[in-house]
Amino acid sequence: MNAYLDALPAPKGAAVEAKIVARGLKIFETNCTACHNSDQSKFVPPTLVELKKIWPDYQPEVIAKRPPLSPIQDSPGIFDDKMIIVDASDRGENRGVALPLLLDLARRTVFLHDASVTGGLEKLLDPKRGPSEPHPFYIEDKAQRADVIGFLRSLDTDKTGVSKSASAK
Repeated sequence: MNAYLDALPAPKGAAVEAKIVARGLKIFETNCTACHNSDQSKFVPPTLVELKKIWPDYQPEVIAKRPPLSPIQDSPGIFDDKMIIVDASDRGENRGVALPLLLDLARRTVFLHDASVTGGLEKLLDPKRGPSEPHPFYIEDKAQRADVIGFLRSLDTDKTGVSKSASAK
């Protein structure tokens, strides 16, 4: 099954003006590459981003002890509810979320593993969501945010990380 899935072609990025993509890439590389690849042809490492980093309001409470395994934890709200299930087989590792592939973002309107951000990339990157919300990494300037969104919409697995159809414009 893995071989079949690996053989499937990645979705193509949206056609976005090359100048927008270039500006967005520069901003993305300055702000986002501590956690995300800008080149989608590169393997995404199986790294977990700790929940406290991705969700500043994370306040875990032990809801069940199970020696010798790590305790099962939960935090108020729904963002870590998926983590409770993951904890069922956890061996004391950090609680966190895996790095996502940044493909097919032009068609997506719902973001984060719990679908807590609806309304597209504009909503995800808008600082109006607040500093304690999940994924509080924003682009303050509206024009720069639009450029980053253009870059993200254009991503595919071409070596440059930019849709071939976009770079032709």
